[in-house]
Amino acid sequence: MKKLGIGFGVVLALISLKTNAQVYSQGDIMVALQPSGSHDINTCSSQGQMMYQITIQNSFMGDSVKVKDMSGMMIYEEANISGQNPWNVMAPVYTAFGYVQDNQVVGGFANFFGPPSKVISGTDTIYNIMNTYGIPVSNPCTYDNVTGKVYVDYNNDCIFNGADVPLSSIPVVASLTLNSPSMSSTSSSGYSDFSGDYTIQAQQTWMTNYSVSIPSYYQFIFPSTTCSPAIYNFITLPQANVDFSLQCSSNIDVAAAIHSAGVVRPNIPFTLYPYVNNTGCNAASGVLKLVLDADVVYNAALSSNPATTISGDTLMWNYSNLSNLSNGMYWNSFFAGVHLTPTTAVNIGDVLCFEVITTVSVGDIDATNNTSTLCLGVVNSYDPNMKEVLPKGTGVAGDIPPTTTELTYTVHFQNTGNAVAYNIYVIDTLDSDIEAASLQILGATHSMLPQWLSSNVVRFNFNNINLADSMSNEPASHGAFSFKVNLNNALPLGTEIKNTAHIYFDSNPAIVTNTTLNTIALSTGIDENKTQSENVSVYPNPFTESTTFSINTFKSNENYSFELYDVLGKKVNSIGNISAKQFEIARNGLENGVYFYKIISSENLSVTGKLILK
Repeated sequence: MKKLGIGFGVVLALISLKTNAQVYSQGDIMVALQPSGSHDINTCSSQGQMMYQITIQNSFMGDSVKVKDMSGMMIYEEANISGQNPWNVMAPVYTAFGYVQDNQVVGGFANFFGPPSKVISGTDTIYNIMNTYGIPVSNPCTYDNVTGKVYVDYNNDCIFNGADVPLSSIPVVASLTLNSPSMSSTSSSGYSDFSGDYTIQAQQTWMTNYSVSIPSYYQFIFPSTTCSPAIYNFITLPQANVDFSLQCSSNIDVAAAIHSAGVVRPNIPFTLYPYVNNTGCNAASGVLKLVLDADVVYNAALSSNPATTISGDTLMWNYSNLSNLSNGMYWNSFFAGVHLTPTTAVNIGDVLCFEVITTVSVGDIDATNNTSTLCLGVVNSYDPNMKEVLPKGTGVAGDIPPTTTELTYTVHFQNTGNAVAYNIYVIDTLDSDIEAASLQILGATHSMLPQWLSSNVVRFNFNNINLADSMSNEPASHGAFSFKVNLNNALPLGTEIKNTAHIYFDSNPAIVTNTTLNTIALSTGIDENKTQSENVSVYPNPFTESTTFSINTFKSNENYSFELYDVLGKKVNSIGNISAKQFEIARNGLENGVYFYKIISSENLSVTGKLILK
């Protein structure tokens, strides 16, 4: 048993429930740590908690004891209301509660720990009480591994050899069926590394069936074969050589898209990137066309990969032998960097629109993605290293309807230094409301290799990119890549999905992009380029007791109604007939929080916005 006095020296000690608790004392305070917990074989997990048994000597009526974390935040507080002396208090240690799965059991113990706390009574303080203890687990559930390789089997012999190419960062998903009284199924996942190898750990005590697969969208490129089925099924572990020996299909899907480097300012050049990619292994050839907005001027000399042919407002490029695989990566896109300058007729607030089109290759199974349109708002700011999201949404919150299923992100970067950038990588942490395993790369301006750092953190590596600096070659100083992800199902109204990228040039510190924001909200019915303030004003917002709405576009010959919803979409207030430009609503017992209002006119104008009660 160790004794810890005043000071900041930390004593770490693993205790089991079969030993005496640690005791700390200083002045009138004595604290004994009393851990408790249990193991559940049905859930293959242990739960633990810890109590502080605090004794205050020389206590009195109104005396108090406090437990704080090391930042000073209050964890627990109690007053002596009985006058008991000595005074005994049982206080829970919230930071030491825990849940540990059996695959984390070490040396027969499920270990629990939390940050240190301090106990205060009057002028006496005990610092650094460690929340570390272990619960003995004599019969933990057993775990074992499934291992294998993901690769392209070019010679179709079901063996990794010859010119076969390993595929990295492919998500491998495992599903377990269990016969435990408390569990019926569970899942886990892993990712192939640079050698194409993956390992997944699974619980086998209650396992009756175990299936392993890769996402279905890879089956478009690589259909299941006799040596690589779409799903592997097992009833025992461990399992080795569970390989996804992928053999290319004859399917192709050529898709055209477009994005911009930065935003558009009056009379300031910017770069537009039309591109085409092929999801299939079989090569495709064709023509990529870009239809320009009438208010931009094209400069071929400053463009990377200038157009092969120009016809009026349309630029055209020929591409050939476009396939999905390139040096172990999953795509091979044809890109062009188009140098454009808005004319003097362009003003802030205008919108420039561009269309990209590719010819439909023979065997293309989806012609709907052969065209794409991009409209850019003209603003008065510019950041060459930025992030954008589609759909952008409306208003400052980027409101998108609850029916939205996926988001597309594009990261732009530019070497604004005075020397070439040899290696660049971008780290992106996906929001918790995004289904990370759904990530699908749409294209990149340069060869790029993705790498999962954790379940929701992905690193995009541009090794040996040799990106020119903007002073010596401005058009060639730009880079970008795009990917799309699925949103989690049934996100409640008010959910905010944020994303920020960190861009690293060689050994330089990170360049942090802007943070994109989308908010799940009721549909506005308003043009995205029109702000809510042009239609409705609300003051004050946030409010405490009441607030006033003003319909700026009010017409006396129209009928207006008002509805208020909470974040779950439940209607909590409404006004059926608004006859004046201004009207007031009261709190009416609503709790603090975020609400969404909708004002509807008889001409089907629908304006929505956010209302905050505090």
